[in-house]
Amino acid sequence: MRRRRPFWRTGVFTAVLFLLPNLVLGFGLFHLGPVVAALYLSVLEWDILTPPRFVGLGNYRALLADKLFWESLKNTVVYSLLAIPPGIAAALGLALAMNQKIRAIRLYRTIYFVPVVSSMVAVAMVWRWLYNTDFGLLNHLLWLAGLPIVNWLGDPWIALPAIALMSIWKGMGYNMVIFLAGLQGIPRHLYEAAELDGAGRSARFWKITLPLLSPSLFFVAVMSVISSFQVFDQVFIMTQGGPGTSTTVYNYYLYRNAFTWLKMGYAASLAYVLFAVIFLITLFQVRFLGGRVQYEAG
Repeated sequence: MRRRRPFWRTGVFTAVLFLLPNLVLGFGLFHLGPVVAALYLSVLEWDILTPPRFVGLGNYRALLADKLFWESLKNTVVYSLLAIPPGIAAALGLALAMNQKIRAIRLYRTIYFVPVVSSMVAVAMVWRWLYNTDFGLLNHLLWLAGLPIVNWLGDPWIALPAIALMSIWKGMGYNMVIFLAGLQGIPRHLYEAAELDGAGRSARFWKITLPLLSPSLFFVAVMSVISSFQVFDQVFIMTQGGPGTSTTVYNYYLYRNAFTWLKMGYAASLAYVLFAVIFLITLFQVRFLGGRVQYEAG
């Protein structure tokens, strides 16, 4: 009978040994640690300068009566509605265009992906100049066309859509790559058979491309919702939450509470409410859309 080797001489033990530093430091100290600390802070009233005071669920109760909390949540939802559906549609159209066999197609794909790897701060600064009321490029083009000049970042009704437009341009290349991978995984013989049956380009798109692309659409939709509820950099660089509170999104309001007003406990409770909102929305998408995606893809 073959003798069993000790656990410390097995490959599992070696793998755990190599993973242990990352599990302890990477996950435990830098991920799990802050999550637990934020949960503890959310039941405290603490401004960094004075000793913390335990308030239990007081911070969460205060959220219900906070008008700016509801305003920031509403602005985030509006931003998501402005950015996600047009962004997905634009990325899908771009992926269809980039799936053609034309000369220098790899160069075009690279050009459209460059904004994704560019710094959000740099992109926001460039778009802030484009939106400038007096000498911005967009208003200059409107002036050349004889159209009225628009106060892109100074009008409460236009500022949030303007930020959403910039975000669509910034993230379109990433979603394009996801859709492009899905398109290239669709068997060509399905299109050939449909074309022989007399199906036109529109019919092939709705009956073949879109159903078989549903896993990619589902992934992009889930990730887009998560990222849209975490929007911060654009607002911080371009509008600082203004004019008024028209672009005060949730994460910017959380930042102001933590680092401007030093309400650390209140900011931690905001962070956990945001986690709950994103978790519930993602759960809804997986529960009610995931099964349909598997059915259509199958």
